[in-house]
Amino acid sequence: MIPELAQSPYQITPQLEDAMSTTVKYIGRKVKPSSSMLDVGQRNPLTELLEKGEMKLRITNTEGDLDVFTLQDTNIYNYILYSHTIEHQFNPLHTLLELKKVMSDKTLMFIILPRRGKLLWCKGHFHEIDDYRMRLLLERAELEIVSLELHKAWRPWYFYLTGFKPIMRLFFEYNAYYEVRLHR
Repeated sequence: MIPELAQSPYQITPQLEDAMSTTVKYIGRKVKPSSSMLDVGQRNPLTELLEKGEMKLRITNTEGDLDVFTLQDTNIYNYILYSHTIEHQFNPLHTLLELKKVMSDKTLMFIILPRRGKLLWCKGHFHEIDDYRMRLLLERAELEIVSLELHKAWRPWYFYLTGFKPIMRLFFEYNAYYEVRLHR
């Protein structure tokens, strides 16, 4: 195997460590230990933390291009984690409709995405989804919001001193944690 392909594409930065720590705490408050979870996207450091941590979740990851995939899985999951993936997709509605196939009335889906002002939108994201558009997307997918929490997305302190946009991130950059379920 080519060594470059065997390495994880994730570089653990202080910002990523903080985001993963916040997510593990959030998930820890919401899930029952040893439950089944579908993690949308490829395996990543967060997946491993959730499997090996106190929760000992049984995690399966999706495979393939999320914009066109068909979920072949017939299992019903207790939880679905859709973390920092939706903003990178061309067609998140397709993915949400596919994920509904592995949901029951008791399944909770956690959708985590960045929330920032329009001046701070990122070129690496196909969609920057504000609360209004997220609610419309979930309504179209016939999913309902159970709860929404905003958590500050912290970067190293010196980052905020490097320009106008970085200092704006100090005040306007958060991660939105949506907890959703099938519409009743």
